[in-house]
Formats: sequence, structure tokens, C-alpha cells
Amino acid sequence: MSAKCKSQSWNVLKDRYFRGRKIRCIAILMICSFGIFMMYLFTYNSIIGSVVLTKLTVPAVAHIKNRSISDMIVLGYINISDFQKNNHIFASGDTVKYASYLRRTAGNLLPGIFKGNAHGISFNTNQAVNIDNFRETHFMTISGNGRLGNNMFQFAALLSCARRLNYSVFLRSDHRINKFFLVSWTSRMRLTNLKIFGEKSYGKYDGDIMNLDTSKNWSLGGYYQSWKYFYKDEDLIRRSFNFKPNIFETARQYVDSYRPGNRTIVGIHVRRGDLATQSASASGYSVAPISFITKSMNYFRTKYPNTFFIVVSDGIHWCEENLHVDNDTVFISFMNPGIDMAVLTLCDHVIITSGTFGWWGAWLAGGDVVYFKGFPKPGSPLDKRMRREDYYPPHWIGLE
Repeated sequence: MSAKCKSQSWNVLKDRYFRGRKIRCIAILMICSFGIFMMYLFTYNSIIGSVVLTKLTVPAVAHIKNRSISDMIVLGYINISDFQKNNHIFASGDTVKYASYLRRTAGNLLPGIFKGNAHGISFNTNQAVNIDNFRETHFMTISGNGRLGNNMFQFAALLSCARRLNYSVFLRSDHRINKFFLVSWTSRMRLTNLKIFGEKSYGKYDGDIMNLDTSKNWSLGGYYQSWKYFYKDEDLIRRSFNFKPNIFETARQYVDSYRPGNRTIVGIHVRRGDLATQSASASGYSVAPISFITKSMNYFRTKYPNTFFIVVSDGIHWCEENLHVDNDTVFISFMNPGIDMAVLTLCDHVIITSGTFGWWGAWLAGGDVVYFKGFPKPGSPLDKRMRREDYYPPHWIGLE
């Protein structure tokens, strides 16, 4: 090979070598730059988050600066429903943790970088809030089964227990509660160091719930069907069960259509469905007889003038065929548990037969409540497991 050819070959190899080295250098530089950028977000995220929080909370803090962020959300001073469409907020006590879409994505792609702080960005805002290290690392959620009424008992116990033990509240984004209520504590975060607390018996208050090992995250497994789990936080519970706008508006328009004439609206929840089966009856899940419903309606007719009744039931055809009523009664079933529940809560007073659905409709309505004393069936296995004074609030009126 001639000297000229050798020189050209060498130049080609040299160009390829330096071109490849240049590309590798650029790639390394880009990776390093990205890493520095993510570390910047991790270290100085308060600068990013403070703009959002200031816009969200300053007006409220100016009026009630002694309240925690969670109280302001629960009491309605902070409206975050629109903000939550693209972002997520954990609001608990004196701590606010904001997780943007960028951070959630980066946390999924680079779990090692954010492993120690996977629940979101934490920041302060000019003395508006103070970081509480315990709530930064301790979370409580629920894992019980059942339908809407059961879920509401579980959620109420969760909110009250978490507040008293200073835990942050966590609720799965796909939980049934989110289908009907506007909840500020939902997330897709996975908890570690998690332990399940199971109540000892159905329908009995278990005081051990206040003695949990605070070195753990907790999931409350069970039903928690007692007013005693949350009676100290009644205001928090009522404000937390905030129906979604479409559900509430449908129920409000329906109830208001019967208010002209200064009527006293009394809701009646008649539970039948699975409780009307022979096997349920043998266990103690009794359904109320017609005589109880008639007696309860007459109680309200006597106590309040111009009373009007709205009957809500999962067996509405049975009610229409068996309840002999005057023109002061209507029967409804929207085939939507959220709307049926909202209707009950908008009534002035409530009559309930059996089950947790009616229980919550009555409790949220807040007026006089008459309940069926035959639930559970006296002497039945269910009756022996429950404690009536734990299940029914003491100011409710029991009739047979």
C-alpha cells in the first residue's frame, strides 16, 4: 500500500474515533445535566411548590392563620377540587406535601432517587405551615370490605383515628368512597412497613385502636360500625362526606321540589334486599315490619305539623305495595346509592329500619332519628356479637 493510501486510512480511522468519542462525551454530558437537574428539583423543590401553595392558601391563612392546612380544607376555606385534576395534595395537620405530575413521573422512572421521599414534595410557605416529621413518615389507610354504608364507617374511623394519633391519611384513588364524595386524601402511593389492625367484634367499639404501635404504618381492617370511633371529630366527619356536585344537585332539586308549603321533610329508609332472605334472618339481620314504619310515621305526624315523607329503599316496589299512605308520601329509587344517600341527608328527620346505609343517611341529616329496635334480632348470633349502645347513638329513638 502506498504512503498516500496509508495516510488516508489513518485519517479515516482517526475521524471515526474522535467522532465516536465526541458523541460519547455529549451523551455523558446530557446524562450528567439531567441528573443535576433532578437533584436540583429534589433539593430545592420548595421554590417550585411555593408558588402553587401561596396562590392556594394565602387568602385563607390571612383569616384563620392558626388553623392547619387540613382543617382549612375540611372546613371549606380551601377549594382544591379544580387543582386536584392535574395535581395531588396530601393535607394533614401542619404539613402539606405537593406532588406534581413531573415528580410522580420521575419517581416512577427513577425510584432510587426518590425512594426516601416517595410520598411527594414537602415545603414550607413563609410561616404558613411547619413541617411535622412524624406525619411526614407515618400514614394510615383502610382495607375493609362491604358496600357504601360500611365504607363510610371505615372512612370515618380512619379520619378520626389518624387525627388523634397524628397520622397522615391515605386512601386508594380507586376506593368506593371516591365514587360519590369529594375526598382530599386519595393517592396511588404504595405504603411500606404496613400493619393491619382488625377490630375484635362487629358493632362494638374497640378501644385498642387508640393504642397502635406508632413505629408502623397502619391499615384499619374491619367495619368499625360504632359512633364512638369518631364522636370527638363529628365536624371533621360531616365536612369530609362532601357529595360530588352532580350527585348533590340531583338530590337537592328532588327534595326541594317537595318543600313548598313550609313542609317538614322526613326521609324513610327501608332496607330489604339481602336482609330479607331466610339465611340472613337466621343470623339476626332482621327487616322491619309494616307496623314499625306506620308507628314511626305517626310519631312524626304528631310531633311536626305538615309532615311529608320520602321513602328510599332497595325494595321500593315492596314499599309501594305494602305501605298504605296518604298524599303525604312519595317513593323513590334513583338506582344510584350516592343520590339515594344524598336525598336522605337533605331531609329534616329520618326513619331507618336496618343496615348501615340508612344509619349514615340519618346521621348526616342531623335531625330526629327513629330506628327499628328489632335490629339486630334479639337473642340472635348477630345480637350477641353487637353492642346496641355502641351502634346506635344515645339520642336516637328506638321503636318496635
